[in-house]
Amino acid sequence: MKRSLLAALMLLAAPLAAAKQPNILVILTDDVGWGDLPCYNPKSRIPAPAVDKLAAEGMRFTHAHAAAALCAPTRYSMLSGNYPWRGRSQKGTWGYNIPSQFRVGQKSIAQMLRDAGYRSAMFGKAGIGGFWGMKPGVPPVRTAAPVKWGFDHSLLIPRGHQAPPQAFFRDGITLSGLKRGKAPDWDASKVGATLLDDAVSFLKDHVRNHGDRPFFLHFCTDGAHEPYVPAVRIAGKKLKGVTGMTGRTDMVHETDILLGELVRTLETLGIRDDTLVIYTSDNGGLPFERAMGHDSVAGLRGKKSTIFEGGTRVPFIASWPGRVAPGTRYHHPIGTHDVVATALDLAGVEKPHGQAVDSVSLAPVLLGDVPVRTPLRDFLVTQSSPGRGPSVDFGYQAGKLKSATKAKKNKNSGREMAFAIYQGDWKLVLDAGGRPVALYDLENDLGEETNLIDRHSDRVKALAAEFRRIRNKRS
Repeated sequence: MKRSLLAALMLLAAPLAAAKQPNILVILTDDVGWGDLPCYNPKSRIPAPAVDKLAAEGMRFTHAHAAAALCAPTRYSMLSGNYPWRGRSQKGTWGYNIPSQFRVGQKSIAQMLRDAGYRSAMFGKAGIGGFWGMKPGVPPVRTAAPVKWGFDHSLLIPRGHQAPPQAFFRDGITLSGLKRGKAPDWDASKVGATLLDDAVSFLKDHVRNHGDRPFFLHFCTDGAHEPYVPAVRIAGKKLKGVTGMTGRTDMVHETDILLGELVRTLETLGIRDDTLVIYTSDNGGLPFERAMGHDSVAGLRGKKSTIFEGGTRVPFIASWPGRVAPGTRYHHPIGTHDVVATALDLAGVEKPHGQAVDSVSLAPVLLGDVPVRTPLRDFLVTQSSPGRGPSVDFGYQAGKLKSATKAKKNKNSGREMAFAIYQGDWKLVLDAGGRPVALYDLENDLGEETNLIDRHSDRVKALAAEFRRIRNKRS
C-alpha cells in the first residue's frame, strides 16, 4: 500500500485520544508455537479454552511474527518498539549485571506511557540484561533494571526460570538472596503460580488505590520453556499430565490457565470491558511431539531459532469487549513489537521522536476504523538466532551455494545470522551482509518448499534495497 493512502486511512482513527484510555494487559508466552493452539491448528492436542475464548471474542492475527526467532532480542523489541539491532546487540542481551539491551536515550513502553498517566508492571522473564540487586534490601551499584526501564512494580527473573540467577527480584532486588545461583527455596514448578499471585495482587491494589488511572501490565510466562516442570495443580486446576504428552505441552496449557485467571480477575474487578488483552509468544515453537500427533508449528518449515516460518510466526490475539469486533481475523503481516505503537496510539500519546522506530499501530484495524483487508505495514523484518545463518540452513556462503554438510563445518557459522523481509506474502531471506539467499511466495507456498530467487530478479533487488534502507533508518 502507498504510504500516502495508509496515512489518509489512519487519519480516520485520529480521535483515539478522545476515547477512554484502555488498560492494557500483554501476556507474552515462551516458545509457544502457533500450532500449539487449537484456534490456529485444529489438530492441536493441547486444550486451550481461555485462548480459544479470547480469539472468539476478539481478533486473531494469522501473519504475526516475533522480531527474532529467539527470546532475548524479541523481548527487547516488544518493550522498545525497535528491531533488535537498534539495541546494544543485534543478537540480544542475555546476561545480567551488565548494561541492558536498551541503549542510552532509548525509552521503554512503560516510560512512554507514563506521560499519559499509566501505571505499569512487569512479571516473569526479563531477558534483556541490566543491573540487579543480588542481596535482599541492597540495591545494585547501578540503577536496578526494572526501575530504570520505567516500571512502577515488577516481580522478575533476570533470565527466566532456566538460567541463573534463579530467583525472584522485586523491583530489581532479590527477595531471598542466592546460593550457587539460586534462591534457597527455588522451585521451578511454582514459578507460574508465584507470578500469577503477584499480578493478581497488583490488579487488586490498582483498582483499590489507583482506579482513576489506566495500567499497562506486561506478563511473561514461564511456559513453555525448559526445564519442563509443570506443577501438579495451578490456580486450583490440574496441570501436570493434563495433555497426556510431555512436560512441554503441559506448560503450554499452563499459559492458557494463566490467561484465563488474569481475565477472570479483570472480570471480578469489573474492569474487563476497559482492558485490551493481548496474547502472543516470543518466538516460534518446538515440534517435539510430532510422533504423538501434535505439531507445535502446524506444518511450517523450521522451528525456534530458524528464519523459516516455524521460527518467527507466532500466535497473536487481541480482545477488547465492545471495541474489537468478536471473531475477526487479520491476515497481513504484523510484528509483535507493534504492541508498543498500538499502546501509545490507544493512550493518546504521540510516538516520541527516535523512539519505537519500527513499531506500527494496530489500533485502526482493532477498532474497525480501517478494514481488516487493509495492510498496515509496507514491510516487516525478522531475524534468526545466532548460529542459524544461511550457511547452516541453505548451504550458502558469500554469494555461493555450497553443500549444507560442508557449510556446517565452517568455523564462522556459529556467528552467522539470517534475516527476512516481508512485503505482504512475499518473503526474501538474506544473509547478515544483506545478500539475498531465498525468495518465497507464502500465499502459495506457506511451507517454503520452492525458492523463487532466480525467477523474480526485480522483486529480489527491490526487497533487498528496502532491507538496507530499514537497517540504516534512524528515526
